[in-house]
Amino acid sequence: MNTPNNNVYRIAGILLGAAVGDALGLPCEAIPRRRAKRLLPGKLRHRLLFGHGMVSDDTEHTFMVAQSLLDESNDAARFARKLAWRLRWWFLRLPPGIGMATAKACLKLCCGFSPHGSGVFSAGNGPAMRAAIFAVVDGAQQRAAFVRASTRLTHTDPKALTGALAVANLAALAMQGDSLPPMETIIQTTLIRQQAMKNGAGKSNRCANPGKTMCP
Repeated sequence: MNTPNNNVYRIAGILLGAAVGDALGLPCEAIPRRRAKRLLPGKLRHRLLFGHGMVSDDTEHTFMVAQSLLDESNDAARFARKLAWRLRWWFLRLPPGIGMATAKACLKLCCGFSPHGSGVFSAGNGPAMRAAIFAVVDGAQQRAAFVRASTRLTHTDPKALTGALAVANLAALAMQGDSLPPMETIIQTTLIRQQAMKNGAGKSNRCANPGKTMCP
């Protein structure tokens, strides 16, 4: 993992940023943008309950991924097994607000399905919400392998993987201190990399965009 001393604060920033963003956005969850502006006018602030915020399963999943990476940061398959066990115990606590796809996948895990076969066909944002911490994984190919292992635990629609890879790569760029390209560029490059890996070209570890900002 990418954990020299100068990155400790950036890793903490990923975790804290995910938690703060989760708490700020939770009151708007599942509410259309226009309606959210009417219901929650003014500056962005904590307002879930009397001026206070609360994290959701988004933050819980991020920390479960972080714990699993601490247990296993070299092999994506072993990492997936570690994360699968954490998801099982988390699901058995009956967490509120769990997404349907994640609930189905966790139920399959509890019924004995392997991490490779527990995912359901859904393009939900579950994999993306827990993906930022994968910025600590060195190398674009290795990072993609871990993101893919995390994603297929719960979601098998390729669009879910695209979103998760985009978040992970964006966080990796931020950790390096590079100037960040537009999100559209991140997503386009992610799609090109996915197609290249499907065609076997990914083994060469060639970047879709040779520019530094898109080759973390």
